Amino acid sequence: MTTETPENETPVKKGGKRKIIILAVLACLLLAGGGAFAWKHFHHAATPAAKTAAAQPVKWTTITIPTILSNLDSGSDRTRYVRIGARLEVEDGKNAENVAALMPQIQDAFQTCLHGMQPSELSGSGIYRLRETMLAQIINIVAPLRVKDLFFVEVLVQ
Repeated sequence: MTTETPENETPVKKGGKRKIIILAVLACLLLAGGGAFAWKHFHHAATPAAKTAAAQPVKWTTITIPTILSNLDSGSDRTRYVRIGARLEVEDGKNAENVAALMPQIQDAFQTCLHGMQPSELSGSGIYRLRETMLAQIINIVAPLRVKDLFFVEVLVQ
C-alpha cells in the first residue's frame, strides 16, 4: 500500500465554522434591519389632532327604545309572550337623532330575534346572551354611528 493521495481527491477546506459565523451575523443584521423598517413604518405616535380629540370627553346620550311585545316559540299550544323595555346609549345628540330614524330597523331586529327564542332561553344568563346579540345587531344597523351600550329596563316573560 502506498501513502500517496490520489490526484482526483480534493483536500478538505478548513473554515467551515467561519462561513457559519458570517451567515449568522448576516441573518442577525437582516432581522435587525427588517425590525427597524417595520418599527419606522408601522409604529406611529399619536398625532396632535388625535391627542386633542382624545382629550375631549365623549358625551353619551340615552335613547329609549319603545316597548317591544313579541310572542315566543313555545313549541306547544299555549302562546307565550315577552315584553322588553330597553335603552340604548349612543354618542352625542346628533347621533341620537340619526339612531331614532333607524328605530324601525332596530325594532325589527328585536322582533326577529325574540320570535325564534323559547321561554327557557330567557332565564338565567339567557338575558345576557340576548343583550349581547341585540347589541351586536344594533351596532351593525347604525354602522357609522357609535353605540356604547344596551340596557334592559324591563323583561317580562308571560
